[in-house]
Amino acid sequence: KGVLGNMFGASLAAPKTALEEAKKAAAAAKKAAEEKALGIEREKQAAMESEMEKLHRRMTSKEKKALRKKRIALGRPAEKLNTPKFVRRIGYVRCNCILGVPNDEPKEWVAVPETRYVGETEVRAEFRRETFYKKAMEPPEKVLALVNRFLDARSLGKASMVNRSWRVMCEEQPHYFDLKHMEPFANFEAHDGKVESIFCYRDRIYTAGTKMVRVWGKAVDFNAKQVYEEDTGMETYNLLHTPIRDTALIPMICKANQSLYSAASNGAVREWVLAHNIKNIKFSGAMWEHSGWINDICCSAPTPGTCSMHGVVNHVCLLYTASDDRCIYIWDSVSRKRMGKIQPPNKTCGTMRKMALSDRHLFVGSSNGIIYIYPFEKTCERPDRHECSLEAGPKRFCLQHQLQHGQRAITSLLVGGKNYAMLKLFSGSMDGTIAIFELTAIGYEFECVAIFDQHKAAITAICQSWSHLYTSSDDGDIRVWCLTTYGIQRNLHCGSRVKSIFIDEAHEDEEVTASASGQVVTMGGSIEDSDKEPPCGFLYAGLTNGYVQKWRIGQWV
Repeated sequence: KGVLGNMFGASLAAPKTALEEAKKAAAAAKKAAEEKALGIEREKQAAMESEMEKLHRRMTSKEKKALRKKRIALGRPAEKLNTPKFVRRIGYVRCNCILGVPNDEPKEWVAVPETRYVGETEVRAEFRRETFYKKAMEPPEKVLALVNRFLDARSLGKASMVNRSWRVMCEEQPHYFDLKHMEPFANFEAHDGKVESIFCYRDRIYTAGTKMVRVWGKAVDFNAKQVYEEDTGMETYNLLHTPIRDTALIPMICKANQSLYSAASNGAVREWVLAHNIKNIKFSGAMWEHSGWINDICCSAPTPGTCSMHGVVNHVCLLYTASDDRCIYIWDSVSRKRMGKIQPPNKTCGTMRKMALSDRHLFVGSSNGIIYIYPFEKTCERPDRHECSLEAGPKRFCLQHQLQHGQRAITSLLVGGKNYAMLKLFSGSMDGTIAIFELTAIGYEFECVAIFDQHKAAITAICQSWSHLYTSSDDGDIRVWCLTTYGIQRNLHCGSRVKSIFIDEAHEDEEVTASASGQVVTMGGSIEDSDKEPPCGFLYAGLTNGYVQKWRIGQWV
């Protein structure tokens, strides 16, 4: 049995091995046929691929290898060149194809219309031609001499960058010089809390805050010379007297008829006589009929001649007070008696916050963004039936019209314009916007001509000089606006929230401005010009951190 197995085992194993080899050979032949067919298909696809399609795909590793060998074979002419910086800056790269660019072709950098690959670099750019700039001809000086009277200070600042001669001419313009050199002259702490209100009278600063009114004056040495701070060179102010102390907060003070009026949060308005010696400032009387916080005090315009009520020349006859009790009281400045009362038009209106007077109307801003308009005379133009429709006829201070400025409280109102013309109503809101309404001589169609939102927080105060508007805000800035173009001229950073501002006008015999060339510019403007304009001296700002800042603004700003 074993012999038979040895005899037939080898013979039987041979056919099995041959079968496996045959199968392997068949599989290899099949695989070779498939690879051949695939290679033919790839060759067909490569042959069908156009030259443009080849440029718009990434190179394969074989193509990269072949390109490197080809560059080595060609030598230096085929070396890669770097793209210049001025070309790469505008979005182009150098074409590094080994064929190069013929010398007879224009030397332009032409971008491809779509994504393209140059070697390993992907090019994405639009068609741009290199721009060649020619040097502009310098404008003559007479051009600026003709237009400088129509330019504001900020526009003159841009014109001063044209050339050196224009810079010299711009520096000689007094309003540009004053605005450029608007700098703080003093910075001192006046109260422990915020400075609620401020004004200047006879070179003395009156500040209200922390239930008192303080008077500040310039510090002088034994030789009666003014003292300046050693570190900053600013003016130094000393506390002269604290003439007013109250049991309630004093949110507002104002001056009229040689008297100081202080409004308290308990509804009282007190009058104090402003004597030449501040030690002799005495209490004169009180007007106490409001039941809420007094938000604003407004004085009537001084009479041009002798007033008919009191027989006094250049006299302020009436005072207006607005309170949180939603009432406005009209007071006689001499007898301190109430002459009238303006009640809210309905029960849903807000509290009375700010007031402003024109030659015809009283404007009252409320806490809900509405500005009420009341006429001074006994006239009424309302078409509906109300009190003025009775037999007695029209009444004074009849509500005629309403203006809307946002939905939040009105924080400041001012009637003014260029050269103090009562042509515009400026309204500041709690939302940080400033609205300008055009006042007409007839009717009540007061159109809102502009709204500015450059401030980032609530508007706290608005005042003006003869040529510029000043607005303060809780963002800590005081912005200076031109009353002709209504463009921002300067932005004064105070370092803290600004609560109140006041402009002290300079006198003609006190202020002169030196131009950049060292020449003295008088109130008339330039040296040759004899037209005189109302000057403006200093800007005082009361901050919420208790400090008072004094800015010099010149007489043309």
